[in-house]
Amino acid sequence: MKTTNCLLALVLLAAAGSASALERAHLVQPADLSNWWLVSGTGDPKVPSYGKGLTAPTCVAVSYRIDRGGTTSQVKLEKVAPEGDLGAVAVGIVKGLQYTAAQKNVGKDPVYTYVVMPFNAPDVNKGPSAASERQRILDQCKLDDFKQPAA
Repeated sequence: MKTTNCLLALVLLAAAGSASALERAHLVQPADLSNWWLVSGTGDPKVPSYGKGLTAPTCVAVSYRIDRGGTTSQVKLEKVAPEGDLGAVAVGIVKGLQYTAAQKNVGKDPVYTYVVMPFNAPDVNKGPSAASERQRILDQCKLDDFKQPAA
């Protein structure tokens, strides 16, 4: 009888642990992220002093999950345009992000989202042509078929 109770307790503990580990995150588009989570810390990203394409106008798309505690996980490089070494920089930035739940996200629900980062893109304050060029660069990394990874 004692063995049966111990076995039952172990099965229940394993099931409870699996359920929380498999908690499905809400799929959130970047434009809607501020309804769920707000950036509260950025960490200290590492930027290489040499590499391929470090000075070229570039966009990088990185997908990631924001967990209940506001930390990032499942960080994945999705796209770099043009190809170069700035993808690793963007991944490092996302890994260092800290979030605070937005007012509407009382339950601190986890989300899966992505960010498109510009590197060496024109300053939008330099006029309409600079803003247009910056948007053209960013548009190359938009993830039209963005979806959650398989569980």
